[in-house]
Amino acid sequence: MNPTDLWWQVFREGPLLLAWFDADGRLQQANTAYRQAWALGERDAPKRCDMAAAAHVAGVGPADRAARRSSSDRRGYEQLWLDGRRLWWVEQPAPDGGCICVGVDISGLDRPRPPGGQLLDAQAGMTLLQSLLSDARAWPLCVATTLPGVEAQTLLASIRADDGCARLADGRLLLILPSTGPAQAAALCERLGGLEMTEAQWGESATELLLRA
Repeated sequence: MNPTDLWWQVFREGPLLLAWFDADGRLQQANTAYRQAWALGERDAPKRCDMAAAAHVAGVGPADRAARRSSSDRRGYEQLWLDGRRLWWVEQPAPDGGCICVGVDISGLDRPRPPGGQLLDAQAGMTLLQSLLSDARAWPLCVATTLPGVEAQTLLASIRADDGCARLADGRLLLILPSTGPAQAAALCERLGGLEMTEAQWGESATELLLRA
């Protein structure tokens, strides 16, 4: 995780919990939301195996501090925290042998619904997409993207009430299609014209999905 990367800059102060651990399990980089959740200081770099016990001393962290996750493959799981929150985590191995963790608060989650007829900014669009990726009620889930610079008004007037539309940092429009299989999404893209469809995979993060889109 390079802190100069665009995706890191977008989410550094956002609601998603992001962290990168090296091959030895030591924290190398984490955004503000992650550090606040674990009661970590700005420069703290603990080993992952020590974080749950330290968090319990501070009165925060997961309810089951014995629960540990392997970083050998990508996985998604739900975790109950002491403060009553439910967090959905996606973990995947990093190229250096470490682990990248992405978390989102799904406490009391009602099916996320975008504001009707509004174009979301990149942050709001990614937050909506991450929420839908962690909500089984939104599956099957697909996304579609346009070329950079395409006007949004025609698309906004044509999508369904449950669909979301956001302008990504690279200028593309992102169309989020919950409860939509690939055949239905492909037909919708053909009708709207000029969109590339990608089917989501369970357990991947919003960032991973957009890298394939």
